[in-house]
Amino acid sequence: MSLKVITIDFWNTLFDSTNGIERNQIRNNSIRTALQKIGREVTEKEMQDAVSSAWAHFNRIWTDEMRTPMPRESVEYFWENLKLPFDESAISEVVESFELAILAKPPKLMKNASYVLDKLAKDYKLAIISDTGFTPGSILKQVMKNSGVLDYFSAFSFSDETNVAKPHPKAYLTVLEELKCSPENALHIGDIEKTDIVGAVNMNMYAIRFSGDPTYLTKPNTKQTSGDAEVFDWNDALLEIRRIDSSLF
Repeated sequence: MSLKVITIDFWNTLFDSTNGIERNQIRNNSIRTALQKIGREVTEKEMQDAVSSAWAHFNRIWTDEMRTPMPRESVEYFWENLKLPFDESAISEVVESFELAILAKPPKLMKNASYVLDKLAKDYKLAIISDTGFTPGSILKQVMKNSGVLDYFSAFSFSDETNVAKPHPKAYLTVLEELKCSPENALHIGDIEKTDIVGAVNMNMYAIRFSGDPTYLTKPNTKQTSGDAEVFDWNDALLEIRRIDSSLF
């Protein structure tokens, strides 16, 4: 028995959170523009409260229902929170801005990731398993293409396309079944213990927690991981994958 498939999370694992504030500024500006078009005024506090409420709604569904709301669902929740009149054109423009902001202000590929992907792709099938927020998987793939790493991957599982979020088994099975690989022959690398790692471990996959993103914005993880290793750099991830794989013979 040996590893056949390596699955990788997008956010804070393959890519960092660089330009997150700038992306949110683009989104907030699109909201202000939309409000001007429909002739409505809200205070800065009202808007920030509505944004915070939309994020809380997103996180509640992500945790409780193991899915991530579509960008349009989040925008409509925000819209209703401010008691704005329904305007299809204005809402659609805001949704588009939310989805495409990442192309104007993209995150950065993690240090050494490209080098390690090139090494791994020679021996394993690579796949992305990622929960999505305001950016759909189709746009994240464009970010990967722009960074020169898309072609290393053979399969993709984005929560906006599968309608489930990690740790739901379907998030992992989507790519494992496509690549005809049993969980016991697969390893997942991700940054969040309660989603990435717990989900992989529950699937009987091997798991490595990646904690090497200095721009990390999420709440701290548990001190100990339930996975097989914790790494802080992609070069270390390569070494751990080789170690785990060699122990399977």
